[in-house]
Amino acid sequence: MRRVAGLTAAAYVLCGCGSTPGSSPPPEDGSRPALVLTPAQESAVAALTAPEFSRRGDPLALLDSVADLVGTTLACDEVAEHLDVPVPSFPTLQERGFTPVCGSSEGAAVFEHPVPSAADPPAPSADPAADVHGVTVAYLPPGVDADGTPFAEARSEGLVWMTILYGGDTAQPPTAAATSEPSRSDFTRLRWRSGTVLGVQYVDSGDTHLAWRSTAADHVFDVSVNTSGDPVAGVALLADGVDLPT
Repeated sequence: MRRVAGLTAAAYVLCGCGSTPGSSPPPEDGSRPALVLTPAQESAVAALTAPEFSRRGDPLALLDSVADLVGTTLACDEVAEHLDVPVPSFPTLQERGFTPVCGSSEGAAVFEHPVPSAADPPAPSADPAADVHGVTVAYLPPGVDADGTPFAEARSEGLVWMTILYGGDTAQPPTAAATSEPSRSDFTRLRWRSGTVLGVQYVDSGDTHLAWRSTAADHVFDVSVNTSGDPVAGVALLADGVDLPT
């Protein structure tokens, strides 16, 4: 999970996502979707193109199997209890026979690190990255298992995974996004209905990376979702999500 966590953090910096810890976003109305795009936003997502050349290479190429992504498997109900938020689900994936598997590169030791309160975050550490902890939730396509399936094969079958990070610099107020940035053909920003900024990036592998920072249940989380497909499909999947911490 450390490799994936690093990717998540980098994408967060890129998108400048976030709502200020301690702030109280408008309550979500369960009868309304948390993500609704305007026609202009739909066009912006549809116009994204994958870069021709990788800027940093593909760190996911270092993963041999799904087990390398998930880490030590953990009970999802215990993960939800620890994070104090439900493990998100995607009805469209469930209908296709996908199954969620939770885990962490820290194993059960992740439970020894409480999720800080957004209202009273810890003082900044000399090495904030060392205090970041988190879990991965992999949504496995039919026929894919968390132990033996090669990662590349699972990816080709439509693997979706989410990382939820907390602690360290994640617990601190987010830095405001730069006021002027070069135009990017592979990246755009949307907003959840709560006001939280959502970064959408079409990566050179043909996958879509979506990342945001949110305050949920009095905790601050850096969340990312990777989907094996284009941004239109990735955003549609996110809009279908249930219990996403936005």
